[in-house]
Amino acid sequence: MESRRGEGDLGKLELQFARRATTRTKLEAKVYLAMKPDFYRLYRIEAAVDVVRSADGGTDRGQKYIFKGSGPRFRALFDGSEQLVSITSFPWFSRQAFLPAQAK
Repeated sequence: MESRRGEGDLGKLELQFARRATTRTKLEAKVYLAMKPDFYRLYRIEAAVDVVRSADGGTDRGQKYIFKGSGPRFRALFDGSEQLVSITSFPWFSRQAFLPAQAK
């Protein structure tokens, strides 16, 4: 997958890994509006998660991965000192959004 942001900018991601059983996770988050602190949206999220690489967890099932960027906007991020610490696959993801009156 390649992504171009502006003239001369290029982001590139190539990923190949062995799939395994996923972990199902649920999350509920309230996101408040800065201009109206008493107003929020409630997000209910359910997803399948497959940790492909985790530097802290000692997991690395990545058979091939290339993640790089070039051009003026990416130059500061991709200077050669970057380190890949995690790759997580979300084979499926579901999100519901509610306003305060609907969340009850």
